[in-house]
Amino acid sequence: MTSFTSSPTPDNTKDHPIESFTYPHSVQDDPNKIWLEKVYRKHYFNSSTEIELDDYVSEHEFGFRLFDGHIRRHLNFKNKRELIASIIKFSPSDVFCSPARYQYPSASMDQKGWLGADLIFDIDGKDLQLDCAQIHNMTFCKNCKVIEKGVQSNCSKCKSSLVQVIELPCQNCIKNLKKEVTKLVEVLHEDFGIDKDNINIFFSGNNGFHIHVIDDNFFRSNSMKRSSLTQYLLGRGYLIDNLGFRVDTSNNITLLRNKIYYNRGWRARLLNQLHLQLKNHRLDDKFIKKITHIKETNNLGILDMINNQIQNISVKIDPNVTIDIHRIFRLAGTINSKSGLVKSRCKDLNSFNPFTESCIKEDSLVKVNAFVDTKTAFNGSSYKIKTGQNILPEYVAVYVVSKGLGDIYIEK
Repeated sequence: MTSFTSSPTPDNTKDHPIESFTYPHSVQDDPNKIWLEKVYRKHYFNSSTEIELDDYVSEHEFGFRLFDGHIRRHLNFKNKRELIASIIKFSPSDVFCSPARYQYPSASMDQKGWLGADLIFDIDGKDLQLDCAQIHNMTFCKNCKVIEKGVQSNCSKCKSSLVQVIELPCQNCIKNLKKEVTKLVEVLHEDFGIDKDNINIFFSGNNGFHIHVIDDNFFRSNSMKRSSLTQYLLGRGYLIDNLGFRVDTSNNITLLRNKIYYNRGWRARLLNQLHLQLKNHRLDDKFIKKITHIKETNNLGILDMINNQIQNISVKIDPNVTIDIHRIFRLAGTINSKSGLVKSRCKDLNSFNPFTESCIKEDSLVKVNAFVDTKTAFNGSSYKIKTGQNILPEYVAVYVVSKGLGDIYIEK
């Protein structure tokens, strides 16, 4: 999860004007956080132009997660200059911005005066359940602090179930995430008529993609309408009758004749996957022969075949992100503390490489004490990291420390 819901918590329901901060630094006894905070501040000082904002800065709610672990919501800034000055000053571990615009953004949630919200989607690598992730991800045991390769449900050393998966996405993960993004863009464009120029694609900065849609037809949509959209994208509740036939529990097929079936949307995609085509938007003899052939020759029932195709065609979005119209979402151009990579715009999705285009620019050499052997690649170079002390560019060290795979080495 890369954003915060609008569910009230003791920490985020109060009004927190930026002037009320009493936060000079991160936790003083944590060298990693102190070092990361300095690197972030240097990055934002040198690369603030990468931060993307619309023309309505003063109408958005912002949120900072600080390196002391606290989260500040309901922040409001007059303009981009004031926001960037605060980001450099406080150097948050994460910066969030509401897709929604308000009359009073710094007020408590029920007093904000909601004006509308851009449409947002979150596609997360963990939801794809890829086989490769079971191999290259690692497991951290919170009990004995051991890091193991692969995804484990229990620590192999102390048998504790208090384990945490460390996501280390590979190029195959990125490739499959891009497929989901492409599916989403096609459906939004073809089925809902959204201009592709209004669909903005961003790498999340960790293991996913964020899609921002700026369209007046959706800006005022409430949660219920957005929920209906997510159900459509996920293919939930799709009626097989819409394909022009019925299938009972005994796999018997009943054709629904004398109707017009426009070959668009889900119907077109499903029939195409099943190699069935409608002629003049009606069922013809050729269609009937093909579906009868499928029924007689496949070991899998046609109902199961259709359900499998629905699973393949559906877009693996997180519906909760889209439905929540008060959520604050990671701001484009800011660093994701889960990885040290930047949430960055994908100008060309096919060629986009997050391990090059989302790296921070800081490249001074620093020492890192790694807890485990691992390999990684950034900016076109491969790095074979050994357990113990390594000398790495800052953009690699930030990734290793942010992932919890090593500590920054401070000379005493």
